Amino acid sequence: MKQLEKILVPIDINGDYDNQIDAAINIARVYNSEVIITHVLSEEAGSGSISMRKMLLDSVMESLNKVNDTLIEARIITKDPIIKHGKLIDNILKVASFQDVNLIVAGSGRKLQGQRHKLGDSAEKLMRYSPIPVWVVSTKGKSKVTNILCPVDFSEPSRSALNNAISLAQDFKASLRVLGVVEPVLNLSPRYQLEDLEEENTRRMKHLEKDMKKFLKDFDFTGVDHKIDLQAGSVPLTIVNMVKKHKHDLLIMGTTGRSGLKRVLMGSVTSKVTRELPCSFITTKSKSILYSRFDNDVKEIETHFKKGMIMAEKGRPKDAIREFKLCLRINNMYIPAIYKLSEVFHQNGDEAKALYYNNMAKELLTRLWDEDIEKEIREHYKS
Repeated sequence: MKQLEKILVPIDINGDYDNQIDAAINIARVYNSEVIITHVLSEEAGSGSISMRKMLLDSVMESLNKVNDTLIEARIITKDPIIKHGKLIDNILKVASFQDVNLIVAGSGRKLQGQRHKLGDSAEKLMRYSPIPVWVVSTKGKSKVTNILCPVDFSEPSRSALNNAISLAQDFKASLRVLGVVEPVLNLSPRYQLEDLEEENTRRMKHLEKDMKKFLKDFDFTGVDHKIDLQAGSVPLTIVNMVKKHKHDLLIMGTTGRSGLKRVLMGSVTSKVTRELPCSFITTKSKSILYSRFDNDVKEIETHFKKGMIMAEKGRPKDAIREFKLCLRINNMYIPAIYKLSEVFHQNGDEAKALYYNNMAKELLTRLWDEDIEKEIREHYKS
């Protein structure tokens, strides 16, 4: 499956980047990714004599080559490091675009003197401006992924974040907590009596439960050790506290969420949470971390679907199931793969899962097509 084909790792050779490189290695091993190392020299570094500039470039390249040697020793696919001059964020994004990378693995950066927040200024700007998903690695703690937290507000960015969280949990064999937070009414006003306040907060929590149940219908958590958690409180504070309480080592959030009374993942909330840097985290907009462009997705789905059909015909149900599930991880509404999963589970004697996938396909068809088209699809994909 074509996932995370290329990872860009912009490093500060004067900083602490060990965890950043360890994280890149762990990710690349899971997805067989190519890792590209880059460093951006300041505009001032381009001044001086030719010999001075050459000495500086040679020194920087030597440091980058040592990092590359670490990757090579870890059997990671890599290429020659890239050095750029000028504005840091602009150049990182230009390299990312030119190299067509799927993910940027950044360090948390260094704080400016007197800066209160834990997240460095450069990492925060990169997270804000990058159209490509950014995985910011904490300099503290482990770089492995074992326990993921994904707060959602039911918006498209949070939908993308949860899709990524499920895939990462499957691939890294990590546990996953899906978190919904509602901010309660805390202060009495002329509008609220005490009993009205309690009633309003109860209503908000019930509404959150209803929204979460509806939102999760489109996701397949099969094989993922997961928990759905609903909390009342300050959104950023609740998220940070949950990370600390349950020792999550990766936080996945959408960078732009919905507006309105119950907005959760807006830029302001994301900024507040990530500035505290409770653990390593990923920020995404609408672009998925794991999946390539639409045309490539279609080709991949077709490839995995054909493999699944062949495996099913050869009497290898486990391999067939794996291939059909890969189709759904690219597009969780790919109905032919859902029907084939139901069929293979039925043939393998697992009636519960067969019924689960059959019902999933029916629900999708009800929403998307009328009965005549459903009949044509069933006939077309009969074994």
